[in-house]
Amino acid sequence: MYSLEKINGVCIYKDTMLGIELRLPEENCAGMVQTRQLPAIDESSAIEKAFSEPVSGKRLCDITREKGAKTACILISDATRGIPTAPMAKAAVEELVRGGVELQSITFFVAIGVHRPATEDEMKCALGELYGRVECVNHTPFDRDNLIYLGDSTNGTPVTVNRRAYECDIHVQIGKVEPHEFAGFSGGRKSVLPGIASEETIRINHRPERILDPRAAIGKIDGNPVSDDMIEAAELFGIDFGVNCILNNEMKIAAVFTGSLVECHSAAVRYVREYLGVGIEKPDVIVTCPGRPLDIDFYQSAKALIGLTEILDGDIVTLLTCGCAEGVNSPDMLRAFASGSTLPEIERWTTEHYEIQMDHVLLLAKIYRKGAKVVLSCPNVSDDEARTMLMEPEKDPQKALERAMALTGKDCPRVLFYPRPQTGLPYLK
Repeated sequence: MYSLEKINGVCIYKDTMLGIELRLPEENCAGMVQTRQLPAIDESSAIEKAFSEPVSGKRLCDITREKGAKTACILISDATRGIPTAPMAKAAVEELVRGGVELQSITFFVAIGVHRPATEDEMKCALGELYGRVECVNHTPFDRDNLIYLGDSTNGTPVTVNRRAYECDIHVQIGKVEPHEFAGFSGGRKSVLPGIASEETIRINHRPERILDPRAAIGKIDGNPVSDDMIEAAELFGIDFGVNCILNNEMKIAAVFTGSLVECHSAAVRYVREYLGVGIEKPDVIVTCPGRPLDIDFYQSAKALIGLTEILDGDIVTLLTCGCAEGVNSPDMLRAFASGSTLPEIERWTTEHYEIQMDHVLLLAKIYRKGAKVVLSCPNVSDDEARTMLMEPEKDPQKALERAMALTGKDCPRVLFYPRPQTGLPYLK
């Protein structure tokens, strides 16, 4: 999907997903780095082993049998996460049936948080051969009649979740674990909060002072107030069995961990820490992109920039390339950016008028505060929208690269190509 080659003193970077090709003199090229390519596993045998040998706790079929469960909910992620859910869903259903739950009494809930509902095609992809044989529904974060209050977290967040999912006898979550911009890592407890939580619960959990808390950062879980809330919400909801996978650069399963909520998530986090750190020498320009599935819109694509938060500063210019077929797809994000002419004005307004999808405004502000400059090359984000988000627009990718190099003010700026940085833990050597 991404490649870099040198021909006759010219470096040529290709992104086959976006269909772009960038050229620059060899002396300007600092190379290309990516999150380590983990080998894909034999899905069938690895998933079977993961379900038969949980990292902690009992097998799902045994838990089901001991609880005398007759109904079950399985929480799955939406299309923005790009998880190959079907084989794990199949294994979970087989365990539930083995434990005494009938197929027609199993319901899949797409844990959309406040994202758009999953389409039928997306549900079909997620369920595979199970599609049409089990029920699959979208979570409804604004439907008060289908929400139930479970209590407050230690941090004072009212935990309100999907009533229908909660009333099932047994609860299973399926997700993936990778670095997350303010929860530390995705997966596990995030299936509940934000996955099937009410809009109010998500908004309070994602509120500005928590997102801006230095403990709420990429790769940090211990003492992270956002993650702490999520764990308590998942415990109040009662996740009986967790399934967490790691994906490689080709979005294929590289590892699967199952078992009790915190323990199996922690095992996946340890795996990410050990294998997915990316050390780089500081360049003058970073060329990056979100890749699939985040490329669906700019709200998601911004995670590529946010993934570089610990690296970016006033000495580095970033070129973000993305497709964003659905445009920015976040009116709240644009509204917040349009609220002022300076960064302090924007931050102040956003904090005072906060809505959930303004979170990325504050996360990008962390980067802008350090003086970082961003050039955006995206066919489906208008120049005015890019400028509103404090980025320099240039539709032509090659011209965008040249603009980024010029912004460094250096005669021979060093350019590093770093696609999909949000999948690993980047750090400066």
